[in-house]
Amino acid sequence: MTTPIPKSDTRGGNRIVRSRNRLLLALGVLAIVLTGCASDAPLDTLDPAGSKAETIDNFIQPVFVVAGIIFVAVFGAVAYMSWRFRVRKPGDDDVHYPGDYPDEEFPAQTHGHFALEIGWTIAPFLLLVVIGVFSVSVILDLQDVEASPDAAYPEIEVMVVGQQWWWEYQYHLDGDTDTPPDLVTANELVIPVGQEIRIQTTSRDVIHSFWIPRLNGKKDAAPGRVAPWIIQANDIGRFAGTCTEFCGLSHAYMRMYTVAMDEADFLAWLDNQMTPRTPLAEGDPNYEGEQVFLQNCQRCHVIFGVTERDRDDDGEPDPDDLEMYGDLQEYRDLTDGSLSQGMHLEPGNLTAGAAPNLTHFATRSSYAGSFFELYPDAQEISEAGGYLDLPGSDYYRSVLEAWLRNPPAEKPNAQPGQARGMPDLGLSEADIDSLTEYLMSLD
Repeated sequence: MTTPIPKSDTRGGNRIVRSRNRLLLALGVLAIVLTGCASDAPLDTLDPAGSKAETIDNFIQPVFVVAGIIFVAVFGAVAYMSWRFRVRKPGDDDVHYPGDYPDEEFPAQTHGHFALEIGWTIAPFLLLVVIGVFSVSVILDLQDVEASPDAAYPEIEVMVVGQQWWWEYQYHLDGDTDTPPDLVTANELVIPVGQEIRIQTTSRDVIHSFWIPRLNGKKDAAPGRVAPWIIQANDIGRFAGTCTEFCGLSHAYMRMYTVAMDEADFLAWLDNQMTPRTPLAEGDPNYEGEQVFLQNCQRCHVIFGVTERDRDDDGEPDPDDLEMYGDLQEYRDLTDGSLSQGMHLEPGNLTAGAAPNLTHFATRSSYAGSFFELYPDAQEISEAGGYLDLPGSDYYRSVLEAWLRNPPAEKPNAQPGQARGMPDLGLSEADIDSLTEYLMSLD
């Protein structure tokens, strides 16, 4: 025989359950709200540091305020009506109606109110019209991609080439993107502070999207198409960005930086980046490391002046070999048309240029799609205007060695049979040690 549970105990248990659920709901809402309250977040869209980003911020802030007011008004009204007209258990002396409402609590029923219906139709329409007018104005402003002439290189143009899963930057100092670039670097776009730099986004494989939130909005990078954009920073520093178009297994690891420095430092950086390396003589402290690179890395990576493919018969850099960086079709032809689809079908179909250019590797603050920091204090040093001094600071030797030891273990690779992501080269510890020293000498 089952002993019946007193109603008072049942009601008490239900109240506890309801209270617990309300608490969990409140904590969940609070957690969601607090996720947007982080300070100094690297991808903070509400902390603009460039003129284009300020244009976006000046537009979205009033929209957020209006949306917040409407949210409070609507949900406040819903909450009030839910409480005011909630179903209550009628008392013994109350008149009962269908639905068990007592007489004094039964809400008045209204069917059709012309003024209200016109009001809640016209008001949102007018609000959307106002927002639409300002939206068009902002869009037209962002689409103005003519860089300011007040710059050290007023015609400078940078080809931003996305591929799984890193970014390449091809600098054309005269603005002519039909000629080989003056220099090629990866993952970190360096610009002079306060000056608008025109960029052209494209892709070698799938659709990517270039976004430095503190400097400008998003710009898609699609294969076979070139899209102009403007990058400009008001302050010296290093500004984080990310790919915002899902592009494969390591999409979340495809990051980048834009580094802004004063004009003198920028010109010094340009001069250094355009200087090719010199092959090391036997007996040089980094000679063994260079040999490890040539034996294992030059198939995919370029070091101008060192790798055989970018030198002519007299050992000097051959600028004609740079044409592959500006011609997507030639790039596909060099890889038998297979690399552009991510397929590694034949031996040797990977060529130098399939992976980041490493000519001045040690001058960058990050590597492997900017997901791995090369220098522990890179952000602070860059914000203090010392980006050029990074090669002389401490670096994450253990992190770089772990990457060289087994890259797929540090960052997800592509599927078997695909040429995406750095493979495990099976290097010995001695090779890893010498290669690390060599890479850090590329300043």
